Amino acid sequence: MRALAIARHLNCDVTLIGSQLPDVPMPANVRTLPLPGDTAPGMNVESFATLHYAPLAVAGLRERMGLLADWMRQAWPCVLVVDVSVEVAMLARLFGVPCVYMRQHGLRCDPAHLQAYASASMLLAPYPAPMEASDTPAWMIDKTCHSGWISRFATHAGGASCERQGRVLVLVGQGGTAFSTVALAEIALACPGFDFRVAGPLTRTAAPLPANLQLLGRLPDPLEQLLEAEIVVGSAGDNVLAEVASLGKRYIAIAENRPFDEQVIQAQQLTRLGVAIGLPAMPDAALWPELLQAARALPGEDGWRALVDGEAAMAAAGAIETVFGRAF
Repeated sequence: MRALAIARHLNCDVTLIGSQLPDVPMPANVRTLPLPGDTAPGMNVESFATLHYAPLAVAGLRERMGLLADWMRQAWPCVLVVDVSVEVAMLARLFGVPCVYMRQHGLRCDPAHLQAYASASMLLAPYPAPMEASDTPAWMIDKTCHSGWISRFATHAGGASCERQGRVLVLVGQGGTAFSTVALAEIALACPGFDFRVAGPLTRTAAPLPANLQLLGRLPDPLEQLLEAEIVVGSAGDNVLAEVASLGKRYIAIAENRPFDEQVIQAQQLTRLGVAIGLPAMPDAALWPELLQAARALPGEDGWRALVDGEAAMAAAGAIETVFGRAF
């Protein structure tokens, strides 16, 4: 979704490449290149200092790298924007294709990340510069364009007038979550003065839910629920942060277990800046009444304002076009 937001501001043809592409209408300048999966039963994943993932004899991996190679040959002159994969970034460099590498939070000074960062033509951070960790090397910051958080709700006002006092929206993500139906039921029982709604793929239990807890399931568009919530609870991932920040919501960010302590570091930055409550793990139910009261005291839209740029997607597109212009 972030790539599509950027693509709408690119004055060129765009190919969205990946193995789990969204099933949504594409802008007129965007086509897709689906990739096969890169795993196989019984595969042996060896560990290398400069490679994160390079298993042997995996047909899907061989096929996807071949498709990427074909695309770089056929689309030339081109720029490849790489989100996450060190190996794909290095493939682009070996093909002589300029690479814009999307940065993430976390402890990423391992040899593989440093190699990808060094070989890239530009680093693109989809978050504001104040969210940088204090120990980020100066050369890395100098090479980084901070576009700001890229949100699909960037054109919407905060909508504080829509908020319902006591409404808590819990956002459950797709990539593994600290939330469970049992834990949320315990939290709801501990906080009878709040109305909890849960958006996302959470399994319903056989036991009846508390009266103040409602499971909404997956929502194609959570905007209405976000606007109505007095407090939003979710992970410390970039996408959800971009959305709650753009809407000026009071937010409790609970770090999920991710490589390189990505979300733990981001939760710490949110707390340091005083714009949200960032937590390293899910608190016990007994702590939630005090936690929700603390969330009510957050500055909300006033706190996020200095960090939010409604033209972040345009800034990211401009950075990518700058790399293309320098190369060609």
